[in-house]
Amino acid sequence: MTPQERKRALQAFHRALQDRPLDPADADDARRYVRELHVSRREAGLEIDPVARLAAQIERETGSRVWLFTGNIGSGKSTELRRLRQSLRESPEYLVFLTDAADYINLNQKIEIGDFLISVTAAFAEQAGHLLEDDVVARGYWERIVDFLSNTAIEIREMSVGAGAEANVPGIARFSFKGDLKAALIRDPVVKQRIQAHLRGHLAALAEDLELFRGQILDRLRGKYGDDIKVVLVIDSLERLRGSGEASDDVFSSVRAMFSQYPDMLRLADLQTVYSVAPYLIKLAPHLAGVFGAGTLCHLTTAHVFQARSREPDAEGVAIIRKIVTRRYGQWEELISAEALDQVIEASGGDLRDLFRMLSILLLELEFSTNVEAALRYTLNQIRRDMTWITTGHLERLRHLATAKAPRLESDADMDALVHDLETKRVLMYRNGEDWYDVHPLLREQVERPLPGSAAGGG
Repeated sequence: MTPQERKRALQAFHRALQDRPLDPADADDARRYVRELHVSRREAGLEIDPVARLAAQIERETGSRVWLFTGNIGSGKSTELRRLRQSLRESPEYLVFLTDAADYINLNQKIEIGDFLISVTAAFAEQAGHLLEDDVVARGYWERIVDFLSNTAIEIREMSVGAGAEANVPGIARFSFKGDLKAALIRDPVVKQRIQAHLRGHLAALAEDLELFRGQILDRLRGKYGDDIKVVLVIDSLERLRGSGEASDDVFSSVRAMFSQYPDMLRLADLQTVYSVAPYLIKLAPHLAGVFGAGTLCHLTTAHVFQARSREPDAEGVAIIRKIVTRRYGQWEELISAEALDQVIEASGGDLRDLFRMLSILLLELEFSTNVEAALRYTLNQIRRDMTWITTGHLERLRHLATAKAPRLESDADMDALVHDLETKRVLMYRNGEDWYDVHPLLREQVERPLPGSAAGGG
């Protein structure tokens, strides 16, 4: 292989690792998809496919139901939700709408049930409008929301929400629908906070109005597709609802409060709704599965690249990850050895997003060097450097977790630290028959190094 051919191959490998959800309904994506990633086998060879089981449960139900879909960051949830959609769509009686919460919600700000219901209904209206080939559905929805806010005298100044109309808010200057209320809810924290504060006193009226609007859309869908049609609304990416810095705990607490306090409002009449939520929401509010009904939880975990409660590689799990890479770029062995790929797989801890990031950095370095071992060492050091700013007190927590394979949860501070560590992937959660935890492989050396002045360190 000439230097130019090698460079083109490295770049092609990098492009094949694009971090995006796969849609098994797409022929090219279907060729890349590896179903075994989230299928486990138990006694007597019983195959456990959590997504297939969720699809089967949805098909058995009628009316309003809530399903919680969860998994670690980087576990492939968005891809699996698309497989769920494809599975349900194989039956002509199902309409499945899948939307990304990030298109309607600022994932770095506190959420409340009022603005959440507005955003979820907006997603439903826009998706249904596309299917009905009627863009007036969504536009009419936002005009309806402005009317609701105006009629309840919310104080919004010079805010616009659509096109071609005007409205008066009592006691406030007239504003025209020239902008986008949807965008304001996402990008303008002041507007969002005002709306949240106002809606706290009008939740019942808001929920009733939104239910009426969704019912009108459902009537139109049934008129087009038949009275027996069943509609499923999938809300992806809610697990990404988190702030930054000091705000992160407040944002996550707002999600926990919303699901805990308003389960009835989260059940959308005549819809089966799938919410993709963070796994520790279930840990912190274990009653939710009972509130929403038995069997409502579908849980994906980080790929099993280690044996249970161990750091010994799991050969089957590593082989599955290698298969994922091969499906994306079958000629990888022309560029890196199997041993080098396995080192990257183990260093990622089974996190697909980290795996693709590590490989992409490695491939860039290999454009400048043919020394794979040195390039891999440099790559892992680069990523490790971003993870190692940890206080002494936090190191003690991580050291306990690394030894016990379970977190220390003696106080709210411990719980907050665990949530943050899972978010930042300093800690990975696995489920090989049972839940267990370990620090990220790239942090092991720092976590297990004796602290200065400790007896182990000779101080």
